[in-house]
Amino acid sequence: MSERAAIEWPTFALIIACTGLWVIGTTYASAIWLPLGFVATTLAVALHSSLSHEVLHGHPFQNQTLNEALVWIQPNLMIPYARFRDTHLAHHQDSNLTDPYDDPETNYLDPAIWSQLTPAIRWVWLMNNTLLGRVVLGSALGVALFFRGEWSLILNGNRNVLRAWIEHLAGVAAVMWWVLSVSSMPLWLYVLAAYGGLSLIKIRTFLEHHA
Repeated sequence: MSERAAIEWPTFALIIACTGLWVIGTTYASAIWLPLGFVATTLAVALHSSLSHEVLHGHPFQNQTLNEALVWIQPNLMIPYARFRDTHLAHHQDSNLTDPYDDPETNYLDPAIWSQLTPAIRWVWLMNNTLLGRVVLGSALGVALFFRGEWSLILNGNRNVLRAWIEHLAGVAAVMWWVLSVSSMPLWLYVLAAYGGLSLIKIRTFLEHHA
């Protein structure tokens, strides 16, 4: 087996291209035509999320601190990189995949909890396990549950989670400065693009997270 390259240039180039697409989408493309800027920015956010996955698995550099410096600002606004890293690596315990308690990326519920849900909430969860529902509702449901769990961890004194969120909010502030001061895209449309990027990722993860 050949020795791993010190720098994986295709991955590094894709990260640079993704950043460039995000810059162009929020500025020049939006100035030309807002729908064009929206599509470009949505694709950039989705690609950035996929590249963050590559980074947490040790790409493109052998130095992981340098890797993470490339993606610590998350244009999706919602998910701190450090929390994505930690929960995703826990998800890779294959024996726990889809387990409602041990898989942090599961889309399933304990039957005892399911039996206590109202018909409306059951409908939301059933829709979430269809491709259309996962794309439309999955990001909102996932983010809401993620926020609830993170807040509980912070209230219980988990300093690692708190630190991850402080670092993330600094990145969010940088994105907000760019959108409000530099970009040609209104904030409301950027938020929709960020949500759209997360929704695109749900297409890939839909199959991966079926029982």
